[in-house]
Amino acid sequence: MTSSRRRILLVGAGVIVALVLLVGPVRHALLRMPAVQSRLFARGLAHNLDANAAGAAMVNENELRVVLCGTASPIPNADRAGPCAAVIAAGKIWMVDVGGGGWRNLMLWHLPGDHLTAVLLTHFHSDHIEDLGEVNLESWVAGRPSALPVYGGPGVADVVNGFLAAYAHDTSYRIAHHGAEMLPPDREKMIPHVIEAAPGVPLHEGQTALVLDQDSMKITAIGVNHAPVSPAYAYRFDYAGRSVVISGDTRASPAFATAVAGVDVMVHEAQANDLLQQAQAIMAEHGNTRLQKLLGDIQSYHTTPAQAAGIANQAGAKLLILTHLTPPLPAFLAEPAFMTEMERVRPAGSLLGYDGLMVSLPAGSDALDVSDLR
Repeated sequence: MTSSRRRILLVGAGVIVALVLLVGPVRHALLRMPAVQSRLFARGLAHNLDANAAGAAMVNENELRVVLCGTASPIPNADRAGPCAAVIAAGKIWMVDVGGGGWRNLMLWHLPGDHLTAVLLTHFHSDHIEDLGEVNLESWVAGRPSALPVYGGPGVADVVNGFLAAYAHDTSYRIAHHGAEMLPPDREKMIPHVIEAAPGVPLHEGQTALVLDQDSMKITAIGVNHAPVSPAYAYRFDYAGRSVVISGDTRASPAFATAVAGVDVMVHEAQANDLLQQAQAIMAEHGNTRLQKLLGDIQSYHTTPAQAAGIANQAGAKLLILTHLTPPLPAFLAEPAFMTEMERVRPAGSLLGYDGLMVSLPAGSDALDVSDLR
């Protein structure tokens, strides 16, 4: 390299460094100018409004869709909200479980909150119901046109009435502030609907009950085995010849597989018990006997990835998606930890769920279109 060329390169590098050093102060100065702030805010708001319109259009398309709005277990995971799935068809949104942060995800992805039609609770563990108050409040504020039906097994009225009582003061403040015309008090209510085999008796494992059959949407509850937790249900959605089932929390259940035979998409919980057993050993080494016992207890009433794969195979599901992932793992570890075991039983047709995963099932087609809303 000649000396003149070296000087040119060094001068060029110096200019680049100077520009890089200048960008930060210049950007900071520009962002402190009211005119620039106002312009950027207006552009951002316009972009959000366009995204909201696109979200509303997506809900109204003639497809069955399932969106995973939360894929974590009760053990905190910074990358995943609590258990939550949204099923979308014909301008309506049904939420299956309402784990913490799931509703906020749906709003960040610009799905229209006023289209929420009902909530279906698989069971009453805290991580599956914790956002119920916010889901009700925020969909009401968004303009939900009626009271919110909440479906679940015996005991659902206790859950619903508890949240209504907890939010009663907040509700009164908002009506006083915005007016009853803007926030009609009757639309803020939640209406519990009990799904049962007989009065006060939950569905047993594999037993089914019709929840809803209208506007081309059929929703069926299926009893699952999460003992000692009872009631515990899965929910199947059938629309325009397409189908999705969400397992809720359950042991591996051949009776469940039989009840949902032929389903297109199975969203099933998964727990890597081999990793939990390793964690137990580490807890024992460190003298944490409390956590050691808890990690041992939970292994008895969940499904391993291999078992979930076997259930999907038995049911003839076209696509299996794992959710409610335990234990929480960094993204680079989660996929091999769960997928390797599952793929030994089901070499194809499986996905590891994540917050924002959406599967679209067009009517009159066998297509399964997977996309990411994040």
